[in-house]
Amino acid sequence: MGRTVSDLAIHGGEPVRPPGRAWPRWPVAAPAVPQLLTEALHSRRWSVSSPHEPGHELFERRFAAAWADYLGVGHCVPVDHGSSALVIAFESLGLEYGDVVAVPALTWVASASAALRAGLLPVLADVDPTTGCLDASALDQVPDARVVLPVHWACGMADVPALVTAAQACGAVVVEDAATAHGARWNGRAAGTIGRIGCFSMQNSKVLAAGEAGAVVTDDDALAGRLEELRADSRRAVRDPGTGGVELTQSCTVQGVNFALGEFGAAVLCGQLTAFDEQQRIRNANYATLLGLLDQVDGVRPLRHRPEQTVGSIYEVALVVDPLPAGVTNADFAAALTAELGVLWRTPTVPLQRNRMLQPWTKPALRTLADRFRARHRDVAFTGAEYLAAHAVTSHHSTFLGTPEDMTDIVTAFGKVIRGLGR
Repeated sequence: MGRTVSDLAIHGGEPVRPPGRAWPRWPVAAPAVPQLLTEALHSRRWSVSSPHEPGHELFERRFAAAWADYLGVGHCVPVDHGSSALVIAFESLGLEYGDVVAVPALTWVASASAALRAGLLPVLADVDPTTGCLDASALDQVPDARVVLPVHWACGMADVPALVTAAQACGAVVVEDAATAHGARWNGRAAGTIGRIGCFSMQNSKVLAAGEAGAVVTDDDALAGRLEELRADSRRAVRDPGTGGVELTQSCTVQGVNFALGEFGAAVLCGQLTAFDEQQRIRNANYATLLGLLDQVDGVRPLRHRPEQTVGSIYEVALVVDPLPAGVTNADFAAALTAELGVLWRTPTVPLQRNRMLQPWTKPALRTLADRFRARHRDVAFTGAEYLAAHAVTSHHSTFLGTPEDMTDIVTAFGKVIRGLGR
């Protein structure tokens, strides 16, 4: 008996999307990138500690100024990774060893491991299952928190203003993990600029990508100076040290390490910024098309986006399948979608208290904090995070850089998989 369209592709049927119809790939180099990389190469200034040459501004400084201007924030300190951004953000606050950071239970492992690397104790708080983000109840869940770390998850934003109000009432500070929220806005304010400090990742998969890179932003002049030292071996930037001098001065008010961003990554980011708005427009338009079509499929819903989120930024699209067909997991569902569409769908990471990538007890310097982490989370359930981990399926933002017809394929595949797995 031959294959039919009604049979699931994962079971040998014809897929919704013919194999010859390719999806957009990521990363996409903006047209400006090759020229800027060539300029960086021939400048012989490959790092922030390269000798000063009049008339040639470091790409690291150019990107810092451009990203701060884009966000409308006073200072941007580029770093080598998003996790480094989190580490120095925590370190800049002058906290004591073992102070508590409230971290969402559903997030990438770096949100917790960075706190540990800074000598702090991450304590998990549950997320709202309709948004995937922390809400103001986080401080009720973790009343001893000195820092609250809201993570803007998938394509939604946490209500950071509400968290700031709650944090101020109990003497805590909000650090925004905006690793995947480049360009998102809450009542016009850019993600990463609402808390006291904001942290970004520009890793290969992010919507603003340089392979490996990150940035910390703040409006606080004193914090900005400490952040510069923390990422450049206790040195701060100086503008004109004279020919052959280094554009860093040994200010040495805190112990720093070398988390500096290299010039090639900074050049890529300067180029990628020139294409960023248009890519955001395409993703957001396609996502809006998808939301309009999802009404055709029972049992699938998007995350709830608050009306205050005036501009979206799509890192992943998370769709919740509830109810799942009997005996079917969301991993089964994601595999069936992938077979139908020829593009990866997957499940979210598991909640952090059972995430195998969080292994602080394997490092002697972290063992005391690791023991406290284990004790703090023994027999604790995070129902919102577990719900999304068990019911959501996600796809990368590159899936949404195509056409409205691609969105029709996605909705068709969801309907087909629900029917096929429900037999």
